[in-house]
Amino acid sequence: MVRALIRKIVDSVAEGQKYHIEVVFSDGSSYHSTRLGNPDVKIIFLRRTAELRMVFGGMFEFMEAYFNGDIDIVGEHGLRKLVNLGYQKPFGRIEHPLTFIKRRLLEWRQNNADLAQAKLNATYHYGLPTEFFHLVLGDTYGYTEGCWQEDTLTLEQAQHNNFDLICQKLRLNPGDKLVEIGPGWGYMAMLAAQKYGAKVTCYGLVKNQNDGMRTLMNARGFQGDITLVEKDHRELENEPEAYDRYVSIGVHEHAGCNCNEQWIKSIATSLRPGGIGLISATFNMRKRPTNYCTIKHIFPGGYIPSLAETLILMEEYGLDVRAIENRSYHYHRTVEQWLKNLETRWTQIQALDPERFNEKFRRTWLFYLGGAAETFEAVQEIINCYHITFVKGHFARRGRSVPLDRLR
Repeated sequence: MVRALIRKIVDSVAEGQKYHIEVVFSDGSSYHSTRLGNPDVKIIFLRRTAELRMVFGGMFEFMEAYFNGDIDIVGEHGLRKLVNLGYQKPFGRIEHPLTFIKRRLLEWRQNNADLAQAKLNATYHYGLPTEFFHLVLGDTYGYTEGCWQEDTLTLEQAQHNNFDLICQKLRLNPGDKLVEIGPGWGYMAMLAAQKYGAKVTCYGLVKNQNDGMRTLMNARGFQGDITLVEKDHRELENEPEAYDRYVSIGVHEHAGCNCNEQWIKSIATSLRPGGIGLISATFNMRKRPTNYCTIKHIFPGGYIPSLAETLILMEEYGLDVRAIENRSYHYHRTVEQWLKNLETRWTQIQALDPERFNEKFRRTWLFYLGGAAETFEAVQEIINCYHITFVKGHFARRGRSVPLDRLR
């Protein structure tokens, strides 16, 4: 019965699609979604329990079995192809009741409303060795969408382009007090300080990441005004109207489930009237759950916020939105490069710490990066990356603090 149900699921997922799926069951028997040609994807169940997990637990139980080595997925970009099919069919898009319960419990345990828990959540991901991120993200350590112009040939140039574009959108001037929430390893902060003359304060919550940023600043011979503090974004509320500029790049998703308002409030409190800010982040249009495997294995406490809800909150707190730019194409191209780096440099990554960077880690990150690449490309998916540029105070519409033309 279980295998009959798996065959039906495979037929449903593969129906009308371009991929041929072969399933090899734990007893050695097999099933093909079509008899035409060689399979594009082969799913090999190594244990009977994995078959049960797929039937009775849905997509994310299937993925858990894959992470644990109870299922193998064979074929060029086989995992990505399955994710792509999942976005197009109910099996991958409808949350299973078991997953719903497990996700809700996880959101409750990991909730960022508690500051100590928020720090633990951030450290789980960003506390990984600095060299790991170097191998995956490249020399800029840029952990966000690049900016792929026509003459851009490398990941490093794309990341530099994006950080420079953000500085331009912020209209940075010498002496401007800029606060960056989640500076990563400091490329944006160093660029803003060194090229544009800004006085930058960085709120970095993870000690290991902050140490890595300081090491890179020294290695690059940085000359400029940067203050790096180990603080949570909510502590911005202790600095009312202290900053001329605000930026967060790829970290708004760490505000957490039901914590978006605190994030927006902290921005509004810390910016002076007429100050300019930019949020770069991935958003759903409507409020939707963030997938279970991601918050369990990759970003504890993470939550992809609703763009509509965020804009309403910004209006309520007096942040006047001037421009919203979809940067998903650039994010897609960037994630493709990260995924390639993970695959081609895996031996180097594993050598950093064989116990930590084991096969389960490799599989979860293949799912994370491969899934992200497919998300930004999938026709029916509605997650996008946006730059939101804004000014504090509606009086700015009359042109008293910034030019009337669109901030870009």
